[in-house]
Amino acid sequence: MAQHLRFDCLYGMLEGQESPEGHPQEIMKRLGIIYQHSTPQTMCDQWWFWNCENLPESLPPYLEVANWNPMEMIGWGLSKESAMKIRDYKPIK
Repeated sequence: MAQHLRFDCLYGMLEGQESPEGHPQEIMKRLGIIYQHSTPQTMCDQWWFWNCENLPESLPPYLEVANWNPMEMIGWGLSKESAMKIRDYKPIK
């Protein structure tokens, strides 16, 4: 089942820990996670990845499952057309 993920680019910085190294899309590729669409959220230093598949058994701490309705995120980096494509996505598997 496809999941939406929130990628926190600043994870751990407040605690003095290292943040994930590299561009979020490259990190997702290294983890083997595929996704339908990505939305940068520069105001909060996050990326939103829509309809992710091939997730590892355990997600790294900078990634978390997000139970968003894409139709409610129109204007937050999504157009109506993009939101509809995300909503209507059919999983690969």
